[in-house]
Amino acid sequence: MATEDLLEALRHLPGQVRDAAVAAADVEGLPAAGDVSEVVIVGAGGGGVAGDVVESVAHLQGSVPVLATGGISPAWLSESSLVVAVSQSGDDQPTVAAARVAQASGARMVAVTSGGELMELCTGWGVPVTRVDPFAGPAAGLGVVIVPVLVLLERVGVLSGMNRLISDSAEQIEVRRRLLDDDPGPVQALADGVAGRMAAVCGAGGVGKHAARRWVNRLNRVGDVASMRRNLPADEAEAATWATLARGIPAGVVAVVLRHDFEPPGLAGRVDLLGSAVTALHEVRAQGEGALAQLLDLVLVGDAVAALAAQRGTATSPDSS
Repeated sequence: MATEDLLEALRHLPGQVRDAAVAAADVEGLPAAGDVSEVVIVGAGGGGVAGDVVESVAHLQGSVPVLATGGISPAWLSESSLVVAVSQSGDDQPTVAAARVAQASGARMVAVTSGGELMELCTGWGVPVTRVDPFAGPAAGLGVVIVPVLVLLERVGVLSGMNRLISDSAEQIEVRRRLLDDDPGPVQALADGVAGRMAAVCGAGGVGKHAARRWVNRLNRVGDVASMRRNLPADEAEAATWATLARGIPAGVVAVVLRHDFEPPGLAGRVDLLGSAVTALHEVRAQGEGALAQLLDLVLVGDAVAALAAQRGTATSPDSS
């Protein structure tokens, strides 16, 4: 995706996020508040990422356990369990299979999807469904499947304050779009810095971990930048493993550390250890109010870096003219 395409997608994303919240607010047939003892979120691909993100938010603000299990429904599901099946397309087979297991277990269920087999099954079972946009791109798709889950969990009493969280996130998306449009220099410098090198992306806490996963995915798939996710070194011995890695890669290793307001304490010393072990180090600080806003902000910066890296590679290709 070119940066122009990314900016155009971001122009519509705040509205898409708000529309997704409204759609989830209108769904009927949810369990009563207090009837849910635990929540299990099942989903593969983007649905799995959404589950991981919601689990992180619930860890900070939830009233009952919320567990993201990928494409698997646990054996311990009961009638007081709420299973949220998330699939933008509705045809992810691991998610469909997990939904079948959940239905057979007697657990309560709700689905977030645009259609497909999951929609067909849930309609037949009488399971509530929140419809999402099937054509939302990677950045938008992540937002429009996360937001309905947050709204649904607030409605059943598992989470609170989600309206403010979502509103703040939509506002930050717009702020980041303007920053990328008005001053692309910092993001361009980072794209130039990782070009031709190994990018090692680090992020602590739930927000940092999931943002780092997204960065690695987009750098590898879109930016054509070799990248991996690694933990920050905890001590000098672990820093030495980073140095060994850097020595083994002729072009060098560039560490990208994703920082945010919800990371565990004591990271400054670990970042210093890392800086002494790699070829170069870049810190990216999230902006916005709330965990979701900061996560999406980091995601959008990573998408922009990947887009600029891809453009840089095309511009320097021997076949370009």
